[in-house]
Amino acid sequence: MNNTILSITIALIFGIGTFLILRRDIIKVIIGLSLISHAVNMLIVSTGLFDGEKAPIITNGHHDSGSGIIFTDKLPDGMLAPIVPSGMETQFVDPLVQALVLTAIVISLAITAFILILAYRIHEEYGTTDIRELRRLRG
Repeated sequence: MNNTILSITIALIFGIGTFLILRRDIIKVIIGLSLISHAVNMLIVSTGLFDGEKAPIITNGHHDSGSGIIFTDKLPDGMLAPIVPSGMETQFVDPLVQALVLTAIVISLAITAFILILAYRIHEEYGTTDIRELRRLRG
């Protein structure tokens, strides 16, 4: 049930983003790009199968059986997992998905800031952010 609601939410955000990209105003296009970026990030995280029980932490040398179970808190070996209590075994989730999405969020923020600055300069120079009007001014 939760995956269905999440999938519908992602599809709705992606649809709104696509609708805004097809508008004539540059600011709406930028907002649409940002929404699509967030929808894709949510889709990637949802494929990581985060169920709220598995810790997204993997440290080297914790895989004893290859069954997806990690052993934590072996202080003499220098192994310490901050989420799982001492001596407790837990299954893990691959943290690569979260790392990729975090990187994508940072890159998306930088690109959005750059595009907003360009839109501001266009508005200062031509007095409009309407794409058709800008195309007409070009000649």
